Amino acid sequence: MKNRNEMVLKYMVLGLCLLCGMNLKAQCKVENQYFQTGEVLTYDMYFKYGILYTKAGTSSLSVTDDTYAGNDAYRMTLEAKSGGIAKSFFSMSDTLSSWMTKKLVPLAYAKDAHENGDYTNERAVYTYLPEGGVSLRNINIRNEKLRYDTTLVSDNCMYDMLSIVYYARTLEYATMKKGDKKTVSFFSGRKKVDMDIEYHGVEKVSANDGKKYNCIKLVLMMNERAFEDKNEAMKVFITNDYNRIPVRIDSKLKVGSTRAVLKAYKGQRN
Repeated sequence: MKNRNEMVLKYMVLGLCLLCGMNLKAQCKVENQYFQTGEVLTYDMYFKYGILYTKAGTSSLSVTDDTYAGNDAYRMTLEAKSGGIAKSFFSMSDTLSSWMTKKLVPLAYAKDAHENGDYTNERAVYTYLPEGGVSLRNINIRNEKLRYDTTLVSDNCMYDMLSIVYYARTLEYATMKKGDKKTVSFFSGRKKVDMDIEYHGVEKVSANDGKKYNCIKLVLMMNERAFEDKNEAMKVFITNDYNRIPVRIDSKLKVGSTRAVLKAYKGQRN
């Protein structure tokens, strides 16, 4: 009888653990009304060192259908290449990919970056744990040498550099006031940080297609938990409509900053 009770208790605990893992994945699910497979956005890129922006190349964001671990998925891809004068002092050819379920649950992330003669290969895989939470294993190799192989764990949904942009497009901003924010877990290299998506109202933003767009201004802040320091990672301006197209993305670098300005778009959902 004792062994039977212990077995029943064991299976009850296992069932609860599985339920916790399923619940986290369910909590990460998002109803996407703003983009679809086939969306392609192209941008002019600029680099700022000092006070001036210099044309640095082109980039694109695209959404395609894919499969991951046998499941239907979106593949979001960012491709960026340097060009013009900027290429003479900083050459770059980067491809970033993020796989998400059709309910926008992150599954995997990949980065292949050729920058000034260095090649970086990064691969990250999300695992939703049966005891609850999510584990992310991230392997980074530069010039064929392992830089790190680390595993990060979060009790909440976790996002990467690309999936965070698509997730931010789905939030309900109509009910927000300036300064309101949504906090999520975010991985940056070998570290997990809190990412605050702060709503900063609506602004007119010029694009490189000759148009001006009413845009929702978002400031993405990385909050170092250990030190309570906040650093701006990105400013993202998305159209204030049912497509939520990123019109301008400003990103901070260790030296200088970059700016991507919308040039053309196709394949919108609405």
